Amino acid sequence: MDKLKENTVDMLRCEVKKIFNMPKASTIPGLVYLSARDNPSKTAMGFINARKKIDGAEGLWRIENKLYDLENFMKSHPGGSEWIRITKGTDITELFEAHHITDKAERLLPKFYVREAATPRSVPLTFLPDGFYRTFKRRATEALKKVDFHKSSTTTNLITDSLVIATFALSLMAAFFHSYAILILASLFLTWTANAAHNYFHMRDNFRMYYFDLSMLSSKNFRITHAMSHHMYPNTIWDYEMYVLEPFVQWMPRKDKSYLMGMISKIISPIVWMLMYIVEGIKRYYLVYTEYGVFEFRDFIPFLLPISMSLVTPKILIALKLWLIMLLISSTLFGLIGFNAAHHHPDIFHDGDIYRNDLDWGLLELDAVRDRVDIDKSLFLIITNYGSHTLHHLLPTVDHHYLPLCVPAFLKTCEEFNVSSDKWTQWTLMKGQFRQIMRTEVKKNHR
Repeated sequence: MDKLKENTVDMLRCEVKKIFNMPKASTIPGLVYLSARDNPSKTAMGFINARKKIDGAEGLWRIENKLYDLENFMKSHPGGSEWIRITKGTDITELFEAHHITDKAERLLPKFYVREAATPRSVPLTFLPDGFYRTFKRRATEALKKVDFHKSSTTTNLITDSLVIATFALSLMAAFFHSYAILILASLFLTWTANAAHNYFHMRDNFRMYYFDLSMLSSKNFRITHAMSHHMYPNTIWDYEMYVLEPFVQWMPRKDKSYLMGMISKIISPIVWMLMYIVEGIKRYYLVYTEYGVFEFRDFIPFLLPISMSLVTPKILIALKLWLIMLLISSTLFGLIGFNAAHHHPDIFHDGDIYRNDLDWGLLELDAVRDRVDIDKSLFLIITNYGSHTLHHLLPTVDHHYLPLCVPAFLKTCEEFNVSSDKWTQWTLMKGQFRQIMRTEVKKNHR
């Protein structure tokens, strides 16, 4: 009996060790380890501060191996000063390439040149003129020349505005009638609103990006964690949306991954999704006072829903209760859609897999993403369920309504570079996400 107890304790000790024994290096050759992954708080600014330590930008802005001083350009930046202000002291090569489709910004750079960087880049990804991404981007620019792709389309705006109006209307009805059935519907529309609004914080500063803040999630923080981290380095150790859930959910494959933790992760995933709004909401106000030092209008927006609901309820506490339930339901739906949308499946690249020889940034985006044939048939589903995901990763600033114009350019470039453009189904990706949590096999995962 004592021997059995001893063996059980040893086994549990071994499992616990496996849970926290996460790799400290990337399998992408040359991608430097990011210390933000080890910080228990795992905040948006933690990602930026970790970048400052390893990017060799010397308090300036680095693009490839050149340093630029964009301080005086900050206020006149067409995309808004926030992009420039937040990234000071970091390497913005990937952001610069992905967020400027034409060569206009590149032609302006010499005005702000300071000197060559003293250290190698912490990111090995390339943007060669004849590489996949630059080739595709040239063709996409040509495909988009007849539309104003620097702005969102009227169609997308109408859909997004309608979602916001419906969210407020349904939440007020739920509060007035004290109806949980209506509240569930309001929660769904809040989720769709957040998903649709996410497209806007990729773009130039605009008021619709603040719709995202109704969810308690921060459009400012998500510009960092989603646009600057996840979009630029998907499924790598630099991807905030990968490491923020560690060790509770571990998608990266490794031979010594804990089977016990994998099973627990699958069971607790809905709970993790449900708590996302609350946890990230706490982080947003923590950063307001510890890092940003300013309470912006967008930080007041999360309270518009409970304030409006309190106007039609006999007691404020009833409105707060309904709002909290609404947040928990919406957060669960947000996690369900987001974490099963495009990135996690045993046949999709995750850091830990054997990386391809070609370090072109666009190929990383393709290897870490799969599209869904059933979602991409409808613009409404695309906007509310992160559809057209591959093209969105390659051209994050382009409105989803315009992305179909780039499909011929994308298919031609995929064919030229011998890369698959196959689409899967939503069900395939949903099942695959849970299988990926359990995956220990390391393999070549290229399209």
